[in-house]
Amino acid sequence: MTLRDYLTIARRRWPVIIACAVVAAAVTWVITPAQSSAAKAAPSYTATATLLVGGGTAEQSVSLDRVALYVKTGEIPTRAAATLGYEGNPAVLASQVAVVSDPAAGALTISASSADGEQAAATANAFADEAVTYFSKTRPGTGRAKLTMLQEATPIPDAIGGGFVVPPSRALRTALAALVGLLLGFALALVLQRVDSRLSTRDEVHAALGLPIIAEVPKLRQAQRRNGEITVAADPLSHYSDAYRAARTALMHTVSRQSSSEYTARRAASPERRVEASGARLILVTSANAAEGKTTTVANLAASFAETGQRVLVLDADLRSPDTHNLFDVPQGAGISDYISDPGDVTLEALVRPTSVPGVRIITAGTRLAHPASLASRMGHLLAEVRGMADVVIIDSAPLLAASDVFDVLPIVDTVLLVVRSGRLTDVAARRVAELLGRFQVPISGVVLVGARGRRADGYGYGYGYGHGEKKKRKRGRPARVADDRQPEDFIAPPPTRAEQPVDLVEDGWPFPSQPDAGHEEAPPSRRARRTSSSA
Repeated sequence: MTLRDYLTIARRRWPVIIACAVVAAAVTWVITPAQSSAAKAAPSYTATATLLVGGGTAEQSVSLDRVALYVKTGEIPTRAAATLGYEGNPAVLASQVAVVSDPAAGALTISASSADGEQAAATANAFADEAVTYFSKTRPGTGRAKLTMLQEATPIPDAIGGGFVVPPSRALRTALAALVGLLLGFALALVLQRVDSRLSTRDEVHAALGLPIIAEVPKLRQAQRRNGEITVAADPLSHYSDAYRAARTALMHTVSRQSSSEYTARRAASPERRVEASGARLILVTSANAAEGKTTTVANLAASFAETGQRVLVLDADLRSPDTHNLFDVPQGAGISDYISDPGDVTLEALVRPTSVPGVRIITAGTRLAHPASLASRMGHLLAEVRGMADVVIIDSAPLLAASDVFDVLPIVDTVLLVVRSGRLTDVAARRVAELLGRFQVPISGVVLVGARGRRADGYGYGYGYGHGEKKKRKRGRPARVADDRQPEDFIAPPPTRAEQPVDLVEDGWPFPSQPDAGHEEAPPSRRARRTSSSA
């Protein structure tokens, strides 16, 4: 993995890393005292007394090992126990004392260790004093050894853990614990990244599906998701709407292209050949699993196509879970299933209903939904008939991996649009979808990534427009400009939309009439036009 991969993991899993650091710091702050005591910093002490050994002659040298033996056994431990007031066995007291001889220096060191420094010093000095007194007389096997006290024992604290000292301040201990928590959190983030195979970023989705990402729709606000509004119609200047318009543009340029026989889902850039499409453009919108934003994408795409003046027809072909009509405020009623079950009972034109979005009509799923799989296999005649009823037909189908209904419709449509929600599709499911789509000779326009995480643009890019400029000014504290009915002389009104045009103009040369109205007087030239003509 490269440094960029590690930074990506840290950016995606930062809540885990921060949580580990906070927990480690909080636990350390609670369980440790405010100040570290000296007794806990040094739980044991060692005291050492040093004796010089002399009195040896040229004929007979002093045996330091024999002198050390007398110090550990016999009369000296008994006298030392009496001096210290030790009531136990003197041999047990002697076992707590270490006697080390140094022949080169002619010296003995008597050491004692204890949790109480004063007690350790008293024990070592008691053995040293009794040894000096004992060897004031000649003893067997030691020649004329004489012991002299060189240095009395002094308690010295022992080092702990190889020299590591716990910081005495609680703040320092907490900071150290937070640093350790950050390291542990990053290690946990690496493990989660390996275990979690969900695709969240643009690069991950593109690598797994092998398809281009034609649009990235930012994550909607909670209020927008709760209201279930069509963003393109309700807030046309938002960056959400611009994302769906980007998908619309890609569909308009790829809808009449069909891939060659060597096409696979991972080779979207393979040679293509043009196919002449007659009538409306059939766009199938699907996803890998349910709840990935497929129906919302259908509604917003329909609204964006209607903005261009095209007649749009939406088919709710998800016969297992139909809910497209709810976004368009249309009751369910008779629809696709009723027409397929009994074509002679009702005409297809009678099933078309207007919606809350101008220029968009819909055919609902219908009421006879007992056998959706068998109904989907008989939709060929219906799709052939709807080509003459609109300019663009958008089909909301069932998810690819959840039902087999969509495979009966794939060979009939002109193009397929795949909707993927960020963090919902796994790598295994994505590769399965790519394999299934690669078996059909159907052009795939690309992928719409819904709920993409990213920084919202402040000026340029998504959300750029006059309406957003006004919002920015209001956020900075500037008062909003009051609307004024007066217009400058150079103002040119925009052309009316398709819905505002008269019927005869819509049918002939929309949005401009082929011939001007006889009763219409030509408007006087504007100030800029008069100034230009006079200067010429």
